[in-house]
Amino acid sequence: MCGIIGIIGTPQAAQESYLGLLMLQHRGQDSAGILSFDDSQYEFHQEKNLGQIKDAIPEEKVLGLKGNIAIGHTRYSTIGKIRKEEIQPMLINSPFGMAMVHNGNIINTAEIKANLRNKNKRTVFSHNDLELMLNLYAENLPSNVKDKFSFQDMITATTKLFQGINGGYSVISTLADHGMIAFKDPSGIRPLCFGEKGGCYGLASESKSLEFLGYTNIRELSAGELLFISNEGKVHSKIISKRPSRPCMFEWIYFSNADTNIWNKSVYQMRLRFGQKLAESIEDKDFDIVVPVPDTSRPSAIALSEELGIPYREVLIKNRYSQRTFILNTQKDRENAIKLKMNAVKSEVIGKKILLVDDSIVRGSTSKRIIQHLLDCGATKVSIASTCPPIKKPCYYGIDFPNSEELVAFNRNPMEVARTIGAQDVYYLPIEALKEIFDDLKICTACLDGDYPTDITQTNTMIDKRIKHEEIDLPRLR
Repeated sequence: MCGIIGIIGTPQAAQESYLGLLMLQHRGQDSAGILSFDDSQYEFHQEKNLGQIKDAIPEEKVLGLKGNIAIGHTRYSTIGKIRKEEIQPMLINSPFGMAMVHNGNIINTAEIKANLRNKNKRTVFSHNDLELMLNLYAENLPSNVKDKFSFQDMITATTKLFQGINGGYSVISTLADHGMIAFKDPSGIRPLCFGEKGGCYGLASESKSLEFLGYTNIRELSAGELLFISNEGKVHSKIISKRPSRPCMFEWIYFSNADTNIWNKSVYQMRLRFGQKLAESIEDKDFDIVVPVPDTSRPSAIALSEELGIPYREVLIKNRYSQRTFILNTQKDRENAIKLKMNAVKSEVIGKKILLVDDSIVRGSTSKRIIQHLLDCGATKVSIASTCPPIKKPCYYGIDFPNSEELVAFNRNPMEVARTIGAQDVYYLPIEALKEIFDDLKICTACLDGDYPTDITQTNTMIDKRIKHEEIDLPRLR
């Protein structure tokens, strides 16, 4: 899961991309980059590095990214630690200069890499899916065009890419001296929205980034849609694939900012509804307080508290100044790591029966630490309620749990999960209730029920490329 942005039509394209990326920082903290194209000099300029946006891209360097078109990226890695050569945006010089950013994941990477090498004599130098997509797209564009690519050329290249790539992805690309391309995979799994502002155009993973920059008429790209904005400001659009959309339900549950809209559904409003429906699943109502796990579960915890008539209290205080926790040397250090990021108000915990509310329970290790911490602070009972149904299957579309064995709910019922993480009880939002909340929008629930939008027979290649890491090094999904 990553954050991407693209701006075209303004000399401040790079500056706007930088500000828009800051609004997407929650989508990735491993690396960040911005690339611009200056058509007056026919030059690309870029700044990218490991770390969060302000560390990876110094503000003074942004002013040097000249041009009326820019793309940016902030990365959350699903393959462990990344190398500098894998940081996006990525650039290729033929045909013409083309740069690209993406959010998502490809399943059939081994097949694509072999075809590029054997059929097209192209070599890739990283483990990043984007390099494969960039080379494949470039290979599908006509190489004998002297001046301009036609929109039909882009339709042909995108159609071939859809046919050759299996996965979930949203992409923004620049073609030197031509304009900006964007597209979503045929199932529309990953978000991407489009807006306009006085002859300028913007694309971003979340609507809030574009709203912040003053863009209006914001809409979500359809599943399988190709968009091209020329340097002259002409917008071309075509839905290439006719598959039903299957957006990832985790966007509303966990990843997106509460103040954004995905597929015209407010993330905040959806989280309130998760909490209201979750309250119907709580059998034991003998609790003194309802406590959210900061930050994404707050709206759901408030709604659940109101439905149950149990006081809402924020007794877990997040340390906003703690930096990323790297691999520590001893188990004792690992157990204490949670205290660097979150601590409890002991006076409000002592003697209390607590209903903890979290957006999801993935591996269970963070939930276990928080529950034990509350018990150590004097809580008499801690149960946990999850706004996400039990996660039992791997995700192959860009979320970091590709192995069932890592998932605490795999082959365990709620009582067994409770014993594993040290809770009195575990309550999940039922999957039927989740689907009911989304109404007419058919979401991807593959990690819950195994109903994958694409063929997953080649998933071993995705797992093979993942570098094994300890969760403490990637403190994202619980």
